[in-house]
Amino acid sequence: MVPHDMPKPEPTTATPMDHRTPAIFGLTLLSITFFVGGYFAFNGGHAPDCFEAQELQSAEQLPDYRKWAKPDIAIILSGQMHGFIDKCGCSDPQYGGLPRRYNFIQSLKGMKWDVVGVDLGEVAQTKGIYAQNLMKFDLAMRSLNFMNYRAVAVGKHEVLSPLGEALVETHDEKRLHPRPISLSLAGAVKGQQLHDLNLRQYEIITSTNPKIGVTSLMGPDMREQFKANQQFLNNQDELKKTLKAFADAGVEIGIILHHEHPDVPKGLEGFQRVRAIEIARLEQAKKCAEFCDAERQKNRKIPPIMLMMVLTDESEAPMLMRPIGGNLPGQVVEIGHKGKYVGLVGVYRDRKGYRLQYQAVRMGPEWETKKGEEKDNKILALMEKYNDELKHQNMLAKYPRTPHFDQLPDPGDAGLKATFVGSDRCGDCHDHAYKVWQGDVGTKKSHSFATDTLENLKFPAGRQHDPECMKCHTVGFKHPGGYNDLIVNLGNWPNKPAVPPSPKKIEAHNQVTRGVGCESCHGPGSAHVKNSLNKELYPIINPFKVTEEERKSVALLEKKPGNSEVQNALKKLYQASPVKRQMADMCQKCHDLENDVHWGQPGYDLFDKWIGSKLVHHTPKNNNGAAPPPKGKDVGVVPMVVEPPPFTIEVIKDEPKKKPR
Repeated sequence: MVPHDMPKPEPTTATPMDHRTPAIFGLTLLSITFFVGGYFAFNGGHAPDCFEAQELQSAEQLPDYRKWAKPDIAIILSGQMHGFIDKCGCSDPQYGGLPRRYNFIQSLKGMKWDVVGVDLGEVAQTKGIYAQNLMKFDLAMRSLNFMNYRAVAVGKHEVLSPLGEALVETHDEKRLHPRPISLSLAGAVKGQQLHDLNLRQYEIITSTNPKIGVTSLMGPDMREQFKANQQFLNNQDELKKTLKAFADAGVEIGIILHHEHPDVPKGLEGFQRVRAIEIARLEQAKKCAEFCDAERQKNRKIPPIMLMMVLTDESEAPMLMRPIGGNLPGQVVEIGHKGKYVGLVGVYRDRKGYRLQYQAVRMGPEWETKKGEEKDNKILALMEKYNDELKHQNMLAKYPRTPHFDQLPDPGDAGLKATFVGSDRCGDCHDHAYKVWQGDVGTKKSHSFATDTLENLKFPAGRQHDPECMKCHTVGFKHPGGYNDLIVNLGNWPNKPAVPPSPKKIEAHNQVTRGVGCESCHGPGSAHVKNSLNKELYPIINPFKVTEEERKSVALLEKKPGNSEVQNALKKLYQASPVKRQMADMCQKCHDLENDVHWGQPGYDLFDKWIGSKLVHHTPKNNNGAAPPPKGKDVGVVPMVVEPPPFTIEVIKDEPKKKPR
C-alpha cells in the first residue's frame, strides 16, 4: 500500500556510510552504486539471475551519450531550478542556465533524436521580490515550452508562490505545455479553479513512441505542512485511477515525480541530517513504486514505473541512476539544484520491453551560445524581454532595503547615522586606496566598473535593470541611501519626503554610487566625512584594519614578497582575531560560492583577500589608513551636484568648503 495516506514509518537516522561520503566510505559506496545501479540502468532495471557472474563495465567505460545508438526517445529530466533562469553567477566557469539547456537540446535534435522534457518542479523562486519571482516563473515555463517539455510537477516552491498566482501568470490557452501536474492536489480535478488554469493530475505524452505517462505525488510530511491552505486528495485512490488511465491510453513507460520534505528527528545536523532526509525520501519513493507494481500484477496493461525522480538537498547531481530496490524495474534519479545538470535518458526497445541508458550532463561553458548565433537562441530573446519588463516595472525601486549596521541610530534617536557619499569622496583623503580601487582605468578592469559590466552585456541586454544583479554591482543598493535611493535628510528616514527627489537628482546620485566602491566594504561614509578625526568611528568603518604588529610583518613582505615565514606569522595573527575571521560573512554577501566559483580555492582563500602575497587591500605603509587627512584637505561634505545635498551636516571650522563636483 502506498504510504502517503498511512502512518509514517519510524524516522531513520543517518549512518556514516553513504555513497556520497568522502574518502574511503564514499569511494566504496560509489563503486557499489555504479556496479548495481549502472548495470540495472543498462538492462531495463532487471536484476541478473547470477550477479557475480556478470562482466560489468567500469565507470571509465561508460559510453558518452554522443556514442549511444539513436534511442527510440530521449527524455530530458530536470528540476529544482529555484529561479535560476541563467547560469549561477558572475565568475567563470559557471554552470546552468536555460539558454545553455536550449542549445544542448538543439544539439540532440541535430542528431535526429526525438526529445521530450519532464521537470521535477521547484522551478519557482521563493525569496526576493514577489512580482519578480512571478515573472521569472513565467519566463521559465515559456522557455521549457520551447524545449518541448510536456510536464512540470508542482512542488513546494510552486505552492509557496502561491500556486494560484503562479498559474495565472503562466496561463495561456494557446500554450498548454509544459503542463503543471500534481495527483495530490484537489484543485487538479475537473471543475476546480486550478484545473481551469491548466493544472492536471497527470500527463500522457502520445506524440512519442513509446507513449509516456507522467504523474506527481506529494508525500505525507509535505501534505502536513500545507494542509491549512491546500486541499489534498487520497493519494492511494488517485494513483489507482491514474494507473488505470495510463493502461487505457496504452502508455508503455511510467514516470513518477515524487515530492517529500521529510520531518526528520531533531538534533541531526550537517551530513547526518541530509542523509536522514535522503533515506526517508527514497523509502517513500520505494513504497510508492511497490504499490504501482502491485497494481500492475492485477492489470498487465498498466505500464511499469521505469523512472522516479525525487528531491535532493544537495546542489550537485549524482552521476548515475539508482535502482528503486527489490525486484522493481524502475530507476531513481536525483538531478541537483539550479539547473546545473540535466539528466539524459535514452529509451531503447528490446525483447524484454525497454531498457534505459542515462547520463547526467553538466550545462557548462561549452553550451554557451556561440558568437553570431545569438538570434537563433529563442531563450535569449525571452530573457531580453524579461529585462525590458523589469525596467518597465521599475523593479530596482521595489527592492526592500534594510539599514547597514553602520547606519543604525542610537536608541531613541530618529533617522540614520550615515549614508553613502561615493568613492570619489573617499579618494580626497585616501589617495593610495583610491588608486588601488580605480585599478586599470584604461582597460576598465577594476571594481569601479562593476556597473558598466552589466550595462555592456548583450544577449541578453538590460541586466542593469535587475535588482538581483545590481545589489552586488553598485554601492549600498541593499541599504537606505545607496544606489537608486537618494536620501535628502538623514533625520527623516524611514519617512518618505513629501516631494520625492526628481529622476534627474536620483541619476546624479547613481553616478556617485556606481560600481563596487569603498563603502561596499566599509559601509556608508558620511559620518566619517563629517568628522574624519573622530576615532570612535575608525573600528566601525574599518574593523579589519591592520594592527601595528601586523603592519611590521606587512613591511617585511613588501621587502620580500612571498616570504612564507612572514606569511605564516601573519596568518596566525589573522586566525587569532575573531573580528577578522568575521570578514567572511561580509564578503560572502556577494562572493558566495555560486557567484564566485574561485572563492575558497587553493591560493585564493580568505586570508589572501585580506593581505596575501600581493598586498591588495590597502595595507602598505604609504596608505594613510585612519590617519588625519593630508594638510589642506577639506573634510566637509560635497553635495554631489544635487540640490538640496543628500545629507545635511556641519563643516569643521577653519577649513574651506570644497566646491560641488
